[in-house]
Amino acid sequence: MLKRIQSSKFVKIKLLGLTIYKRDTDSERQYILKSLLTIKKNQTHKTIRLLGIKIYSKKIITNKKKSDNLNQTDNLWFVPTIPSDDDWNRLSPCKYTHSTRCVVVLPVYKGLNETLCSVFHALKSRISDSYSLLVINDCGPDEELNIKLQQLSEKGLFDYYCNKTNLGFVKTVNYAITHLSHNLDVILLNSDAFVFPGWFEKMIRYADQDESIATITPMSNNATICSYPFTNYDNNKELEITPAQLNNLASEINKNLYVETPTGVGFCFYMRRTVIDKIGLLDDVHFKVGYGEENDFCMRAIHAGFKNIIIGDVFVFHVGSVSFSATKEENMKRGANALKLKHPNYNYLVQNFINVDPPFLLRANLDLARLKFLIKNQKCIVFISHNWGGGINTYLEQIINKYTNESIFCIVLTVHDRELYSISLEKFEQLDFNNLKNLSLRGNLDFLNLFFKTIDPDLVHINSFAGLDWYYHLKLLTYFSSSNLKYKFVIHDYACMSNDYTLLSPEYIYEKEPSLEKRNIWNNFKTPISNLNMTDVFERQAAYADFFHNCSIIEAPSKRARDIILSDFPDLNINVIPHDSLVKNILPARRSKEIGKIKIATIGAIGLAKGSQLLSALALDSQTRDLNLTYFVVGYVNAALKQDMKKNGISISGKFQNENECINILREISPDIVLLPSICEETFCYTLSIVLALKIPTIVFDIGAQSERTQEFDWVIRLNPSLMSNPRAISDIISRLNIDDLWEKANS
Repeated sequence: MLKRIQSSKFVKIKLLGLTIYKRDTDSERQYILKSLLTIKKNQTHKTIRLLGIKIYSKKIITNKKKSDNLNQTDNLWFVPTIPSDDDWNRLSPCKYTHSTRCVVVLPVYKGLNETLCSVFHALKSRISDSYSLLVINDCGPDEELNIKLQQLSEKGLFDYYCNKTNLGFVKTVNYAITHLSHNLDVILLNSDAFVFPGWFEKMIRYADQDESIATITPMSNNATICSYPFTNYDNNKELEITPAQLNNLASEINKNLYVETPTGVGFCFYMRRTVIDKIGLLDDVHFKVGYGEENDFCMRAIHAGFKNIIIGDVFVFHVGSVSFSATKEENMKRGANALKLKHPNYNYLVQNFINVDPPFLLRANLDLARLKFLIKNQKCIVFISHNWGGGINTYLEQIINKYTNESIFCIVLTVHDRELYSISLEKFEQLDFNNLKNLSLRGNLDFLNLFFKTIDPDLVHINSFAGLDWYYHLKLLTYFSSSNLKYKFVIHDYACMSNDYTLLSPEYIYEKEPSLEKRNIWNNFKTPISNLNMTDVFERQAAYADFFHNCSIIEAPSKRARDIILSDFPDLNINVIPHDSLVKNILPARRSKEIGKIKIATIGAIGLAKGSQLLSALALDSQTRDLNLTYFVVGYVNAALKQDMKKNGISISGKFQNENECINILREISPDIVLLPSICEETFCYTLSIVLALKIPTIVFDIGAQSERTQEFDWVIRLNPSLMSNPRAISDIISRLNIDDLWEKANS
């Protein structure tokens, strides 16, 4: 006979009384047939020994990113242990009296640690609640457990009944409901489920407030559609808080919140007595051993006009399937077949429920409560940005590092995909707040309100709403301008002035400062790149005027960016604060000349606004006229032009991870000159910071921050913007440059 034994220190498997496997829970040592085979794993090595002789050893790569990102630790979240005698002696009785409101039925069979721990928690968490605890033993095979339960019942701690023969789970529960529950409501509690103080009071309140509720199921770590933090997942790995603390957070953040469901889950399952009287007991014919009987009961309750709910303000920890682990798959299959037979639409109802996922809001609220639990009383700043990448990410990384070093908690709210936003942490990347991703702006902004009310940030640091349809863009502008939040706005683009954040025409032509009327006409043109819904420019200007009016601080990283914004909003007070340099105290680049060739490097994510078409045309011109101008992209290019660029002879390194990698690639290429062909007015340009630090002669157009920031450098060539449409002329200028003289000036 196979037997599994678990304690706080080890897990054993015995076959006919012989220990064939043992694992220590406080280390990673495993034993097969005692010392026949041992497996030991620590933080650096995994070693296997056969009869004491090392037969395998492998170094563990500790910095490798896990492919499964669901849990941030391998520690078990909750390990059931047997309470001490002193623990039991401190408990108050939980037997039936005339004031009992509900009977908690706890069926047991085996699982020594889990069962005793579950009983203990049910007793300890009662406090002044009006439930009694009925432990009913289905003639279980574990003598140690049976003796302990009998002893505890003789202490008067709970009502106890032991079947003379094994009836099976469902018949045992039905017997308890019929003969031992005093015609009261019941809560079925699995012998591997652990409740915490306040659980019953909140559950029964829902029943008392609405007589149409037939069943109630709380949230849990392991309860399919009720699971947290990941739905339909066994979340048994440790979070940064205990299950009891999570239950406390749930009681606050999800107070009185529930969702209707086609089915409850039986680990902790309230059943109304009047519903039982009307529709009957659990079906112990089709569901003998305990898979599907609660689903069937819920469906019958719906047919009778009642409803089933999942509540968000109670969290119950559930180990999962201790009693039937050996035959779980077979029993689940039988239960599923019985459900199909009795309720042909059951699977459709449940699948629709899973697809829509109503408990998502309950889980998102719990993520939010955990987030607040982490912050405690720290100062907090919420950063808002897009997910398009580029210089804005570099800026955020710099400023978040600065604030984090000052012990200020930083949260990033990213808008994306037309109508969504996601909330993440920079300081605690290892903590997974999966339910704070892909939140919708479609309906009301209740969750956004709850987020800011709960977090109560000292400052909201707004950078961009790019990537949202105007409808949702406007929604957020209105939200902040009408809120009591202190918010700051940093100008990274020209979204406040145009549907196109670069102020380029739809054909990607630079027109300096196009009038409002012209920008409005552009809205009637096709937009080949952006598929976002457009808006009247005057409406955009009015919305941003209200937004700016209530803004505490407005910053621009360059004078030119400030002046462009002031052309539409002349009354604003905009502080010019350049972004910090990416690189400091580095050695200038050294030139490695190749006879007859001029190597030209372009840096960054090169899209249309950054001059990708011009760059491709320059490379083509060099090929067709045999100009010996060789082009390199240190970074990546927009997909539509990548093949053309390669065909035209441009070498593309691919995306670099950070500025140091970019610098290393540049040193390896050793370009004669850097070309930053951006055809829009940059607000700052971090790639320019890199080449200025390396002192590589550079070519830019005489527009925007790229011109403003290079005025003092005589080794930077500023081209007239009229040349944007004339790549041959630019090629000729590059070919005629005295590059030796430029390098000498750069390093003098």
